[in-house]
This record gives sequence, C-alpha cells and structure tokens, in this order.
Amino acid sequence: MLTDVELVPLHALSYLYYELQSGVQIVQSSEIVGTATASQYERQGEVDMIEARQAATVVALHELGYPTRAIPDGVIVYQPEAGSPAARGLAVGDVVTAVDGREVRTIAGLATLIGDEHPGAFVTLTVRGIFTTMQHVVRLPLGEERVAGAGSSVSEVCAGVGADNSLQPVEQNGSPAACLGVYPEQDYATRGLPYRVAISSDGIIGPSAGLAFTLGLIDELDKNDLLAGLKVAATGTMSVTGQVGQVGGVAQKTIAVRNAGASVFFVPLGELHQALPHAGPHLTVMAVSSIGQAIVDLEQLGGRLTPPVRGRLRPRLARRA
Repeated sequence: MLTDVELVPLHALSYLYYELQSGVQIVQSSEIVGTATASQYERQGEVDMIEARQAATVVALHELGYPTRAIPDGVIVYQPEAGSPAARGLAVGDVVTAVDGREVRTIAGLATLIGDEHPGAFVTLTVRGIFTTMQHVVRLPLGEERVAGAGSSVSEVCAGVGADNSLQPVEQNGSPAACLGVYPEQDYATRGLPYRVAISSDGIIGPSAGLAFTLGLIDELDKNDLLAGLKVAATGTMSVTGQVGQVGGVAQKTIAVRNAGASVFFVPLGELHQALPHAGPHLTVMAVSSIGQAIVDLEQLGGRLTPPVRGRLRPRLARRA
C-alpha cells in the first residue's frame, strides 16, 4: 500500500479550519520548500519520484536474483543556489555530464573538477536536459557554500554538496576556492534489466514511495507471497543500494494507513516514535533501515520469497503501484 501526504497552502479562513482538524500539521512553507520556488519544488518532487521508481526497480530485481545494477551517469542539479552561476543557466533536473569536455560521472568527480578551478574562471558545462544536450558557459565566483557536514572534502563543499543551514568560507589549500553553487543528486543509468518494468505513481511526486514500490514489485514478480496475505503499507525512500531513508508526514501517514485497514506499516528507522502514538491496537508498525530488513520482517510474519536464481528470465510486464 502506497502512502502520501497532501500539502495545502493556507489562507486566513483555511488556517482556522485546519487548525481545528485532527491529523493535520501546520508548518511554515519555508520548512517544506526551503529556498526553492514553487515551480522548482514541483520539479524536485518529479525528480524524486523518478529516482524512487528507478531505485525500486533495480533493488527489487536484484533481490529476486537478477544481475541488475545502477551505474553513476552524471550529476543532477537538484537545487541551484540563488544568485549562483548555476541559477543563471541550469534548471532543476538538468544533469551535468562534463566540465570543459572532461567527463563527469559522480558528485565527487564534479566536485574535484570545480574545486580545481580558481575564482573567476570560466568553465563549459555539458548538460543533459529533458529533450537535448546543451553547453553552458559559467563564471565561477568566490562563494560561501553550505557545508556538507562532517567528513566532507573541500572540493565537495565547493561543488555545493550539503543540506544543513550553516555557512562558512570555502578554502582550498589555504586559498579561496571557486564554487558552482548547486545542491546535487547522483544520476544513475540502469544495467542488467531482464525486462521492462513500468511503475505508475498516479500523479504522486516525491521520494517517499521508494520502499513501497520495492516491496510491491518483489511481491508482484515473485511466485511466492512475500506479504503473506497481509495488508501491508510502507513509507520511506529507497537508494539504489537498498537502504531506506527518512521521509516527512509519518504521523499523518500512520493515521491514513490505520483508517485504511492495514495490518502492517513499515517506516524508516528513526521515525518509529512518530508513528506509534497513532497506530492503534490493530496496526503493527515496524521500523527498517534496508530492504533486506523489511524482507526478513515479512518472512517472520509468514511471508515467503523464492531463493534467488541468477540469470532467470520472466515475461515482460508492467507493474502498477
């Protein structure tokens, strides 16, 4: 069972209405969209959903024994920093594949190439858009970039990696460094797919369906019943390595899942405390950090998964989630 949360902009009258409703949380819009514009936030949700579908496909087929894998294939521009060179030429969802003709496959690779430049340098970015590949010439100014957190290299900071709100001057080898000014996401190309898998999200955007998609695909494609006949719901992001990440709106999703009659609800590790107060006596909430853990939990509830057989092929089909 797929879960989602509806976001509604509030005005004076609607605020009074929702303030009196149970299961509703009112937050500042900046807590949701950050510095993104409305159109950028919408596009970010679309990018998130594309990544969720891709990760679910790769991970589900891998768990079933197929040699599927995700290969780094460029760097997605997830958010151009306001006022940065990227904001003047790149859009959310663009994929940087080269700097001055030098191939870029990973975030670290982009960080290294940008970090090697000096403030004021001009670089030519090769960018894969929705319909075509383009060249963008940008000037790299000296910038204060959001730091990536503990363990981040200077070159990663210069490439704009990071999501916390602290600012610090960027230096490289004791000298000011150039910065592109983007929040990146890793782009992947899939390899080893035995057949086409299509997942419909029914207009839902965002990353939180990854775990649900993955479990749904495994259950649909395997001859055994992983879900053990139970009504199972799930929320959580899914990485191409099978790791489950945190999401928003867990409390509200728990209420919706409980009201829909589900018996099991998987949530990301670290968000169990948000779900339990709303679960009620008939909904079992289980916290997981990986697809492997979710499979083990389902097997303990009576589910069965066919042992992987490498190289097996099945007919092509589409999965509607």
